[in-house]
Amino acid sequence: MKHVVVTTGLHEADIRPTGLLDEFRKLSEKDARTYFGDPSRLVDVACPACECPDKELAFRKAAFSYHQCPACKSVFVSPRPTEEALEDYYANSEASRYRVEHFARTTGKARRFHLLGAHADWIAQLVDDIGNRTLRTCTDVGTTSPEVFDEISRLNLFDSLNSFRPLPVLRDELAAKGVRVFDEPVPNQGAITAIGQLEHLFSPVASAVLAHDMLGEGGLLFLTSRTVSGFDLQVLWDKAPYVFVPEHLNLLSIDGFRRLVERSGLELIELSTPGQLDVELTRNAMQHDPTIQPPPFIRYLLNHRGPDAHADFQAFLQKHRLSSHVRVAARKPTAAQAADSGHS
Repeated sequence: MKHVVVTTGLHEADIRPTGLLDEFRKLSEKDARTYFGDPSRLVDVACPACECPDKELAFRKAAFSYHQCPACKSVFVSPRPTEEALEDYYANSEASRYRVEHFARTTGKARRFHLLGAHADWIAQLVDDIGNRTLRTCTDVGTTSPEVFDEISRLNLFDSLNSFRPLPVLRDELAAKGVRVFDEPVPNQGAITAIGQLEHLFSPVASAVLAHDMLGEGGLLFLTSRTVSGFDLQVLWDKAPYVFVPEHLNLLSIDGFRRLVERSGLELIELSTPGQLDVELTRNAMQHDPTIQPPPFIRYLLNHRGPDAHADFQAFLQKHRLSSHVRVAARKPTAAQAADSGHS
């Protein structure tokens, strides 16, 4: 199973300017009270990664409880909004509109250079190496950045680009790009991408199974998300300023991602944490919130060692799957492979 190290000179301000993030978080928290404020309409869930029914309270944020799974150590919100309530929120909330009209637009150029371009190159490499090149269709799930299609189209690997259940406000823009938009599953896809989607889905495993069903034999699923196994979340925990409901319902562990892929019937090809921001995110959070008191070694490393030490430490986190930015590639087995697996 592959894992990689990536360096592009990314900084937090490039993709999450402080003012925009603060406003987005305030709107999200306000809208969460409006859309999800009735506790009787929230539903209890088991671990979204491994379905373990047991859980332990990890921390609370606003009116929501984050629990940790004792089996795979994933962290998740329970009770949580229903799938229908989440769909209503993303279709109609002020925060959802702000994400597109201000947050995504302002950071679009930097995201395209540092994230979407690298994401497209990752797709190209794996499709070339192990994908089913006869399947010439690629679908992005829950599209929030139309620019992803500009990057994927330059690969010349696909004849058809699709968006499955994008943010409603993006439908016209996607259609103008020649991207087919659909709300019902379309089978025989060569590749499915889900960029930053998993953390706010009601049921990650249901979405992974759906991706399995939509892929053709040998098709590839590419997803990026945030993992609670990462350095910054382990250090900051409940004080991470960029973790809030409903944007972050699921913070799976590295083990949780493995189990999720297994449960979906896909074959895990790559599980990497090529994040570049853990050290910077942790240091910035400490500077803005004096109540954050990490262990002495972490405080010393971040405050009394320079850029070279920080860069080396970030590379260590990437190498050992200890960054909080995770990317996963999984393949749908052929019928023969699935039959062999069933007999083994």
